[in-house]
Amino acid sequence: MARLLFFYFLCHISIAWSQDTVKVAQGSGTLQLAEMDYNNGLAAFKANEYAQAVDLFTKCLLVKPDFDKAYSNRAIANCRLRKYREALADINQAIHLNPKNPEFFFNKGLIFYDAKNWDSMDTAFDQCLRLNPTHAEAFYYKGLLCSERNELDEAIEFYTKAIHQKPDYAYAYNDRGSAKRQKSDYAGAIEDYEKALSLNNSLVFVYNNLGSAYRLGKNYTKAIEAYTKAIHLSGTYVIAVNNRGAAYFENNNLQSAQKDFEDVLKKDPSNSFAYNNLASIAIREKDYKKAKSMSSKAIELDPKNGPAYFNRGIASQMLREEDESCSDWKKALELGIDGARVFINTSCSN
Repeated sequence: MARLLFFYFLCHISIAWSQDTVKVAQGSGTLQLAEMDYNNGLAAFKANEYAQAVDLFTKCLLVKPDFDKAYSNRAIANCRLRKYREALADINQAIHLNPKNPEFFFNKGLIFYDAKNWDSMDTAFDQCLRLNPTHAEAFYYKGLLCSERNELDEAIEFYTKAIHQKPDYAYAYNDRGSAKRQKSDYAGAIEDYEKALSLNNSLVFVYNNLGSAYRLGKNYTKAIEAYTKAIHLSGTYVIAVNNRGAAYFENNNLQSAQKDFEDVLKKDPSNSFAYNNLASIAIREKDYKKAKSMSSKAIELDPKNGPAYFNRGIASQMLREEDESCSDWKKALELGIDGARVFINTSCSN
C-alpha cells in the first residue's frame, strides 16, 4: 500500500509580554530621555525590530539601572534574537529587582520555552502561578509542555484551566482540540476547533486542524470544506493544500488530489511531501516508473522522508528491482515507517 505523507499541524502562539509605555515626565533631562528610550524600545519591539529594541532598552538602563521592566523587555527582545544567555541574565535581574511580579517569571518561562529547556520552563511557570493563580497564559504554556511530552490528559487539564480563566482563549481551544485529536476523540476535537473559530475566524491553521479531525473520522466532505476555507484565507498555506489533496486521495478522487499536490509544488518547488504524494497516486494508477521518479525526487529533497523510501520500494518491487526495493524498505523502517516491516519479512531474504 502506498504511503501518503501529510500534515496535521498543531499551531500555537508564543506570547511575549511587553510592558505598557511609561508616562514621560516633562522636561528634557537625562531621566526624561531614558523614559523616551524605553517607550521607543517598546515600539521597536512591537515592530519586530528586536536589535533596535535591545539598543534602546540598554540606553534607558544606563540612566535607570534599577528599571525592572526595561530588563524584562530587553530579555524578551534578546530571546527573539536567540541570545538566550543575555535574555536569562536580564530576566533574572528583573526578578532580583522585583521578585513579586508574576509577569517576570512568565517571561522567564517563555525564554526557556523558546530555548526548549522544558524542565526550567515548567519551574518558571509554576513560580508565575504561585504569584498569580489566575494566569491563563501560564496554564496554556504548561499545556503545551505536556503536549510536547505526550502527556495528553494533563495537557487537556491545563488548557481547560486556561480557558476557565480566559473564556475567549481561541489558541487554548485549538490546542486542547489537538490534544483530543491525538487521543482519537475526534468529536471533542471538532467541538474545540469550532469554538476557537467562533472566537476568531481568521485563524487559518485552526481550519486546517478542523479538516484533519474530520478526515481522521473519515468525513471527507467536511474535511475538504475546512481545508478549502483555510486555503481561501491564505492562498500560500501549502499545508492545507497538501492536506486537502490527502483527503481527496483517501476518498479516491485522484484527479483532485493530483491537482492539489501539483499546486503545492507550484508554490513550493522543494516540497518533498508533495512529490511523495504524487508517487502514491502513481502507484494507485500502476504507473510505477513515475512513482519511482516522484519518490526519488522526494528523497533527493529530504533524505529522511521515510514514506518516500516506502513508496519507492513498492515501485521498485513492481518493476522487478528486488534488491532496490528491499534496501528502500529497510531505510523506511529505520526512519520509523513500521509498515515496511511486513514487506521486508515477506519479500526480502535478509
